[in-house]
Amino acid sequence: MYISAPIGKWIARLYKDHDQFVDELLEKHNLNHSEGNILIHLYKDGDGINQKALEECLGVDKATVSRSIKTLLRKKYLRRNKSPSDGRANLIYLSKKAEEKREEIEHIYQQWFKIFLREIPEEDAEVVIKTLKKMYQMVQNS
Repeated sequence: MYISAPIGKWIARLYKDHDQFVDELLEKHNLNHSEGNILIHLYKDGDGINQKALEECLGVDKATVSRSIKTLLRKKYLRRNKSPSDGRANLIYLSKKAEEKREEIEHIYQQWFKIFLREIPEEDAEVVIKTLKKMYQMVQNS
């Protein structure tokens, strides 16, 4: 099969539009999409994670994660504690403030997906997400 679709172009545009959409809605919480992505990950997968694991899970560079963590600590959305098993490592935890804002922040991210679900059946959207994830994993393993 020959594919001539510019898939990277559409993924990049969706990524950019997602960030702008989320930035606008997170502004009232004094957050941006990079900070929101960290919070969403911690809400979903649990906190008590180190920075390196966050970098790997989010697929972003060390500088972006480091900058966002510092800002979230300053804004009191996160707290940092030494790892009980490795005193050299810090673990990142959600603060009370982050927990109090959880429902609102998760709602913002869900609004993005609701745009698609107006015209795309949920099952189709799940297939697209699974396929993109599989494509990413295949590229990473090649």
